[in-house]
Parts: sequence; structure tokens; C-alpha cells
Amino acid sequence: MTTRGLYDHPDGWRREPIMAFAEFVASSEYLEHGRRPPAKDADQKKRPLRDSTRKNLVHMFGKFVRWMAGESVNLFSVTPEHILRFLDAQVTGRGKGDKDMVSTIRERHVRLLERVYRHLEVIPNPASIAVHGIYRGEQKDAAGVDKPTVALTTEQEEAFLRALPGEPSDPKQNWKRRRDRAMLALAIGAGLKVSEIAGLYIENIGKPMTDGSITITVNPAASDGTSLPHDTILRKAYVGFLQPWLKERAGLDVPGKLLFPAALRKNEKIDRVTLYRHIKATFERAGMVSVDHQGGRTLRNTFAVRELAQGTTLEQLYDLMGHRDIKTTEIFVGLVNKYRPVARQA
Repeated sequence: MTTRGLYDHPDGWRREPIMAFAEFVASSEYLEHGRRPPAKDADQKKRPLRDSTRKNLVHMFGKFVRWMAGESVNLFSVTPEHILRFLDAQVTGRGKGDKDMVSTIRERHVRLLERVYRHLEVIPNPASIAVHGIYRGEQKDAAGVDKPTVALTTEQEEAFLRALPGEPSDPKQNWKRRRDRAMLALAIGAGLKVSEIAGLYIENIGKPMTDGSITITVNPAASDGTSLPHDTILRKAYVGFLQPWLKERAGLDVPGKLLFPAALRKNEKIDRVTLYRHIKATFERAGMVSVDHQGGRTLRNTFAVRELAQGTTLEQLYDLMGHRDIKTTEIFVGLVNKYRPVARQA
């Protein structure tokens, strides 16, 4: 007879969340929800956590539980907005020079919570949704004022594309760099969110159309429910960044149909935090450290402004972006002259 622990049932997490988590973090199931490397022992699927690591994780989770109690919510009623406020509370009072430390604190907390909600099979995963708020510049500053929408000029976009990792013809670059190159090209070339890129399957990429463009289908289930179902377009000028990867991906020994697998021989999505880091690193290589928001949202905004500048109608852009409200799309109309001014006739 198998003994069931607190972590095996939602009721255990409701009654004694910290004890349930302590059992969970000591279980093999916790390891299976993560990406820890396999042990040398063939009978062991994952290398176990150290006692000190488990104690630290329980301490971190306990802080979240106590914070929820102060907000009169629990694991099953907490929202992504609650999680963002909790993460903000963990870094309040730290100096401006502590950006790397702040990022690490948030990343560790949010990964822990994502793992808990995957185990509890809560869909959509509130911690996964909160990730967007962390790495997109968080939309609002400390005073709660909306930050301005930022896009790249034509010259800045060209610099970003030149700085993409993994030249297809460079034998010194491994397959991951060429995968990263294609992912970032989709962000700026097709206006895809990071969550949408991570969840793409091979069959979501359409065949080239008569003008050389490619249709990309977005499935909301693959992006943890953060998107509406819609099709977007990768224009001909950007298809060349994707096609070499499609060819290479077909020859890799990867199970499943994820377009951008996290690793060979594993059917796992790439971690979105990793993708955000690649975007930021590309901005740095391009010498654009002065750009206010060096994230996926800026690349998506660039797609929107570029499409309008090239003649795409507002209604068509609304469909391509998968927006829920046309008012969101209308924001980009006023940005065209700022980022894509029409050249004056001589």
C-alpha cells in the first residue's frame, strides 16, 4: 500500500501548505518538474537536492505562504498580480546597483512557484503568467505610472539583427546558438511574445506564400493561456533567419515536435527566463544599452510599428498581434512617425 503525503492532494496544500511543500521538495516528483542533470547512478533519474538546498526552498516558500495570509488569499485563489506584488516585496529597499541580485531573487521565487503549480495542475499557471510582468519591464514603474511604449528605429533594428547569435555557416557555433538566432528573429520579425515562441510546434510554421512570407499559427494552450488564437506573418526579409534552423531542427534527434527544444533528446520547452536573457544580451552586443526597455515587448512593438509603416491596416495589425482590444492596437498608430518616419522627397 502506497502512503500518500500532504503534497499528493490539493487539500493537503490548503490545510498545511508549508508542510506539503516540504514533502514535495523532498520527493522525486519535485525533481521531475525541474531541469536538474541526471545522476551518475543509472538507477537514479535526477540528482537529489542537498539538505541545505531543500531547507532554503522551504524557507522561500514559507515567506510566500505568510505573505498570502496577509493578503487573505491562498495557493488556489492567488492571481499573477498577487505574485508580482510578492516578488516586488522581496526586493523593496535594495539599492539600484543590485539589479543582478534582484533578478536572481525574482527568478528563484518564480521558478519555485511555477513548479508547485505544475504539480497541482493549475492551468493557466499563475506564476508563468507573472513571468511576463517581470521581464517585460513590468509595464509600470515604482510609482505605478505606465511606462511609454518603446520600439526600435530602422537603424536600431538592423543593428539588432546583425547582433543575433549563431551565424548558420559558423561551425564554431553550436545548435543552441542557431536555435536562439531563429527565436529572436521571430520575436522581432513576427511580433511573437516570448511565451508564444517557447510553445511553438513545427506544424505551427506554414509554407512560404507567393510573396515569400510565412504564416505562423499561435495556439493559446502552448503559451499557458496568455494568448488568443491567431495567425501572424513572418515577412520575406526575416524568413532567412528561420529557414536554416528549420532544416537543422529536422536533422536533430529530438523527441516531440517543439520547434525550439530546450535540449536534445528531451521534449521540454525552453525556459522563458533564458530567452529573455538572450534578448538582453543581443541588445548589449548591438551596442543599444541606452534603449529604455531591452526586452521581448520592445521587439514585439517594433514589429507592430514596422507593419503599420509598410501599409498594414489597423484592423489587419489587430489580427496579427492577437490583441483582445482594438484600443491596444491603436497605440502604435501614434508611434509610426517617431520610429519609422517617412523619408522626405528631395
